[in-house]
Amino acid sequence: MTWGKRGQTSLNVADRLPRYVRAVASAAPRIDIVRFIPVFIFLLTVISLVVSAMSFTILYTNDIHNRLGSLASLSALIERERVNDAPVLLFDSGDTWQDFRVPLYAVWGADEMVAWMNRVNYDAMAIGNHDLYYGADKLAELSSKADFPVLCSNMVPFAGEQAPYAPYTIIDAAGMQVLVVGVITAEYLSYPDYPWLEYVDPAQAIKRILDEMRGKYDFVIVLGHLPMAQAVLIARSVPDIDVFLTGHSHEVTPQPVKQGKTLIVQAGAFGQYLGRLKLEIDPESREVASAQNSLLKTKKTPVDLDRGFVKVFAVVALIATSLFLLIR
Repeated sequence: MTWGKRGQTSLNVADRLPRYVRAVASAAPRIDIVRFIPVFIFLLTVISLVVSAMSFTILYTNDIHNRLGSLASLSALIERERVNDAPVLLFDSGDTWQDFRVPLYAVWGADEMVAWMNRVNYDAMAIGNHDLYYGADKLAELSSKADFPVLCSNMVPFAGEQAPYAPYTIIDAAGMQVLVVGVITAEYLSYPDYPWLEYVDPAQAIKRILDEMRGKYDFVIVLGHLPMAQAVLIARSVPDIDVFLTGHSHEVTPQPVKQGKTLIVQAGAFGQYLGRLKLEIDPESREVASAQNSLLKTKKTPVDLDRGFVKVFAVVALIATSLFLLIR
């Protein structure tokens, strides 16, 4: 299904352009070239509009939770999508580096996840509440290893403090300046580990950045580690958002949820899907003229857990040695 402006369905931007219908040829042999000048101008205008139409693809993941068995399949799907000529942006909406439900993965999985995200060239990632559970030092370490911006705009450090993430980034895509903003839900946040951060309402944080950056962007993408329902409410309050990539609630959206002009999507959890949102942008308004969303199913592959066991044994040995020395 393809979304058009004002909720209309459209197969292609060109379908809405005016058509030139050729007149029946005259029997007179003389050709009046002057008569056809307006026709030529009209055709050139139509061709220029079609050629200048901008398109790009957004690939998105969320809540992978260190499920390393999905990474090989995700890599193959991402590589396949990048074969196309149109620009491809790759984003993640958080809860990617941690999952306490699988303790063995937590021993070394986060470093593997960051290394994989670097290899497949993510453009940006939002922080999720699980990603905060490692504590400030580990979060800073992981963020420093990432070759892409790690984003959160609504956990604001107090004066004099610095967070290991940025509130937003700007990416050039299809000749447009794309403003990408990260936000996080207040649910299950580990406040005691971050006493130097203040939680701000996501809508307020996004509005502040849009006002601050006004005139410096053409298109707005929000990476929100928060449920679909909350994203809908934010989109009502902040109507300038073009695309809202969500997470946290492990929902799937075969078709985007549309709130105003905002397209809201989510790709389930645990790397089961790679989300793909193909956009065609109106060259004058810089708004979405048509959009096609798909959830590409991944396959699981066996994971070598040896590294995890080795690290567990090393930690246990270190603890045992420390206790032995203390007892003596």
